[in-house]
Amino acid sequence: MDRVQVLERLEPIADVQLRNIIHQPNTTVALVPSERRIAFRPGGGARMLDMSLEGMQGLASFIGLQEGMIEKLQSKTLVAVMSELLAERRQYSLIIKAGVVIGFNKPARHNPINVERMLRTIESAVPGAEYTRVLVDEARYSASIEIVGTHSEPVVQGDLIRAGAMVAFSPINTIVPEVQAYVLRLMCTNGVTTNDVLRKFDYGGNGGGENFTRWLRQSIRDSYRAVGGIVTRWRQMIEEELRPEDRAMVLETMIREAGITKDAAQAVRNLALREPPNNTYDIINLISWASSHLLESPRQVMRARQAVANFTERTEHQRICPVCHRGG
Repeated sequence: MDRVQVLERLEPIADVQLRNIIHQPNTTVALVPSERRIAFRPGGGARMLDMSLEGMQGLASFIGLQEGMIEKLQSKTLVAVMSELLAERRQYSLIIKAGVVIGFNKPARHNPINVERMLRTIESAVPGAEYTRVLVDEARYSASIEIVGTHSEPVVQGDLIRAGAMVAFSPINTIVPEVQAYVLRLMCTNGVTTNDVLRKFDYGGNGGGENFTRWLRQSIRDSYRAVGGIVTRWRQMIEEELRPEDRAMVLETMIREAGITKDAAQAVRNLALREPPNNTYDIINLISWASSHLLESPRQVMRARQAVANFTERTEHQRICPVCHRGG
């Protein structure tokens, strides 16, 4: 996947904007009876902005209006209640797309992230950068991008992994930007994040400013270079053999930890029956297979990947592994 294709995947969130509002006496949620629509009037002479149904629902959640009240209240009563409750917030941000209010949030404290500039920074930090997956969470206006470079190392003969990084971000900073070490296992195209590098951006500066760019470049470089430590740990996990009577218990623990349910969970169990996990490395590959090929929700994928990262890390492994709890 190249930069153009990534930008196309990010389109649902790439053109979303934030507009900070200081509430004024004439700032209101307005009813436009002639057009049967509800709009937002910022006050201070600013033009009225249309509000989508998504925006109304976002406003109701932001001001603490009980669920279902949009449908229950008459239009005039609804806009009066919304205006009154919104006034109590004093400062907030409008989330705007194509000139329409689609949500409300706390006041923005940081500059938006320039997505194309961010991608250029990623490409400058990873030799031969290739984007392997883009997950977009439209509800949170955020995304995660997985990248690998040209460098590869074998875990064992015939089991190559490519070094890379995973970047999670929001163009309007609804989440804290994060970079995590990431590798792609070539024999099964499972993508795996690890805790060897796990960096969250410290908003000492502005979200889209030069501080962010420097942090992003260095964090990705460190993630890309972490592959040697990942290979070493995975080779150790191959030596951590599982007794046949322990396989189901360890697998079920990891399925729960990863939040894998229903059909996806059964698919993992079926694969484990066909290819029984002989060691803890096999266990993480079963979960990684699910996160790479079965799960589609960004939040589900991230949870499953973090479960693998934690199981790989020694201190977290001790907490999760039921075999370790009984001392082997």
